[in-house]
Amino acid sequence: MKRGPTALALVLMIFAGGLLLGQDQKEFADYREMRAYVGELFAQKKYAEAAALLESVLDRYPDKVMANSFNLAAARVYLGQADGAVEALEEGLRRGVFYGLWDFTAAFWDPLRGTPRFEAFLAANRAKVDEASGKAVLLTDVVTPEGYDPARRYPLFIALHGGGETMADLKPLWTSPRLRSEFIVVYVQSTQVAGMNGFHWQDAARTQRDVGSAYKKVVAEYPVDTARVLIGGFSSGGYGAMVTAFADPFPVRGFVALCPSVPEDLGDEAILAAKSRGLRGTLLTTGLDHRVEAQRALAGRMAKFGLAIEFHETPNIGHWFPEDFAARLDRAIGLILAAGEAPRR
Repeated sequence: MKRGPTALALVLMIFAGGLLLGQDQKEFADYREMRAYVGELFAQKKYAEAAALLESVLDRYPDKVMANSFNLAAARVYLGQADGAVEALEEGLRRGVFYGLWDFTAAFWDPLRGTPRFEAFLAANRAKVDEASGKAVLLTDVVTPEGYDPARRYPLFIALHGGGETMADLKPLWTSPRLRSEFIVVYVQSTQVAGMNGFHWQDAARTQRDVGSAYKKVVAEYPVDTARVLIGGFSSGGYGAMVTAFADPFPVRGFVALCPSVPEDLGDEAILAAKSRGLRGTLLTTGLDHRVEAQRALAGRMAKFGLAIEFHETPNIGHWFPEDFAARLDRAIGLILAAGEAPRR
């Protein structure tokens, strides 16, 4: 297979910042819209269309090569194109990016495992990850509410980015009228390297340390009402929010998880202990999310043990933010803060 854009029945044209695709005349105003559409194609098992689109935009979004080349490789695995899948990953390395080691532990990649070309890619990728991991530092970005008065005390929302992303990726997405007007918000960037310019929250213990450090830093520097601390995140960040809230390293009033990875080792005792502390949560997902069944089961198990949990599933979209996310986030905040005061320490 040739490198770069190839003929997979896709005609690509650029018009005034939009992307026009073949016979469907599908336009994308920006990367976010394109990514959401790719998610829909995967959910509908239209892997050839997804592969064609992803291959065509590698040059258009140079800062998103990691995500686009990884998803291109995944689409080609689904299509049974083993060499093409490895070639997409090699192309990412050639363009200066690399990928999280955990990305390739799933059984999904078994058709490639053991082949000399894939094993050579894994070795080269690991070397890049090891180098980057030695340089990773915890980063935070604090946003104060409109009309901020340092003499007042404000609730705090800790926001965690998705896997392979940064706090800068999350910031324009994880916002709402209540956050802007009422909360000190800290966007936290993990120290766990997921790939080139991307991080994740895969290790629970390390996640709790990172988030705990960010919490202490903000509380020391800003007037935080420590009885009103909320945490939330998208995808891997949703996992990070839940494992932190249930571990209870500092008082957390509630969590909001959007399309989260599911904590597989979250035991019944931890749920019961969280209930006794008054923890409340909202789990938001989408009907085409690849983990939706596990997310439904998790919400059901929390409800079974009496934890105050709201579950909402937006139909017909994949692993991404629904259009009404801001309203959903504000509703979740209202449900969490409507409860009585959380215990102080």
